[in-house]
Amino acid sequence: MLLRHSIAYLLARGGPGLVNFAALAIYTRLLNPDEYGRYALVIAGISFFNVVFFQWLRSSLLRFLPSHLTNPVPVLGTLLCAFAGIVFLTGLLGTTIILLWAETSWKNLIALAIPLLWMHAWIDLNLELARSSLQPRHYGMVAATKAVTALVLGVCFVMWGLGEFGPLLGMLAALLIVGLIWGWKPWIKALTRPSNQLFVSFLKYGMPLTATFALGYIISTSDRFLIVYFLDEAAAGLYSAAYDLGSHTLTILLSTINLAAYPLAVRALEQHGAAAAREQLRRNAILLLSIGLPSIAGFMLLSSHIADIVLGADFREEAASLLPWVAISVLFAGFRAYYFDLAFQLGRRTIIQTWIVAAAAGTNLMLNILLIPEFGVLGAAYATAIAYGLALLLSGFISLKYFLLPLPWQDALKIFLSTILMALVLSPTLAYSGFFVLLGQVILGVVTFGCAVLAIDAGGYRSEVLRRYFS
Repeated sequence: MLLRHSIAYLLARGGPGLVNFAALAIYTRLLNPDEYGRYALVIAGISFFNVVFFQWLRSSLLRFLPSHLTNPVPVLGTLLCAFAGIVFLTGLLGTTIILLWAETSWKNLIALAIPLLWMHAWIDLNLELARSSLQPRHYGMVAATKAVTALVLGVCFVMWGLGEFGPLLGMLAALLIVGLIWGWKPWIKALTRPSNQLFVSFLKYGMPLTATFALGYIISTSDRFLIVYFLDEAAAGLYSAAYDLGSHTLTILLSTINLAAYPLAVRALEQHGAAAAREQLRRNAILLLSIGLPSIAGFMLLSSHIADIVLGADFREEAASLLPWVAISVLFAGFRAYYFDLAFQLGRRTIIQTWIVAAAAGTNLMLNILLIPEFGVLGAAYATAIAYGLALLLSGFISLKYFLLPLPWQDALKIFLSTILMALVLSPTLAYSGFFVLLGQVILGVVTFGCAVLAIDAGGYRSEVLRRYFS
């Protein structure tokens, strides 16, 4: 079931991911670094406030809905009322910020960001509902429609001369369209009185996770604002393009596993106990390693070729030096968030995550302040990698006290050796470049890694193939 759901979510996330990949390529050609920098700062701000105000609702839905499958109305009704209250609160906050802000162009951007925040949060909540209900097809349809519509409309608005407002207006229009089509039907029956008991449970469970995610966003996005402070908006645009290219591409692969794996682990724990959950988590870890290690290693090897093909000419040189560090950051962040942190969530001790990420966020801020003036945007990349590495180490050690996670060392070693072989095979091809060369390098890497994994039976994949198709 894990592999089937992971493939379904890979298709569901992969389509929108390719569209976002295309959006990055197009916008770095249509927008100059200053315009892209302002656009990236707005998106970073929306993402941060989405986490601060709305993440606890999504986390609570994913954790509590499986235990209320026979009667989901109290859960959905409580979530709906809480969402409405937060919309009112953020509306007041946004209006206050607009009135106090001095610069006119940023006033307009903030005014546009407020409804964008609401619609992003609402569609994200609906996507988590589809995920909790084990509906990857619906998840994929909503995500793909949003991504394609946002890109098409965003490009049109940019071509009409709207600059950084173009992609944001396209995104808002796309979210409104998706919301009108799919964002209301599941909630009609939820128009009921909320449950005070569930609301308190949501707060106790979700607020520590909200703090954790918010601190995580400080690690991943505060550097852009500090780059503007120490350097300028153009430097933030150059950094954001490189970071988005590496982070979004690789995070899609890792988060795809988590999209399928976490609900299965929760159901196993709720319905069959801790032993069944650990067996599910063992399979999750092996699949995460099998996808994560070769993908990140390949991205590091091919980073300069990828930057040359995907990004606009103004962004390529800076991206080539940044992308390997971005890949390392994604590796550390992904394995912490999608595996070791699950111990705190399954053990309902999510407050521990908060302290771990707080330590990493503080380290990140301090290192950014020290390194950006010295090394420029590369200093921000160093700081992020070090902070995520610290969080991974802390989470790995502390998680042992709350929910014992299986560590499949033998399979991990086999996957690591397969990744090393893939890198050795790819190395002689790095002197060549071009789109079709890159495509061939990707295929060569996938085939080499796949053959190595099957040859040494890493993760038991060869045994599974033989059992399923040849027995």
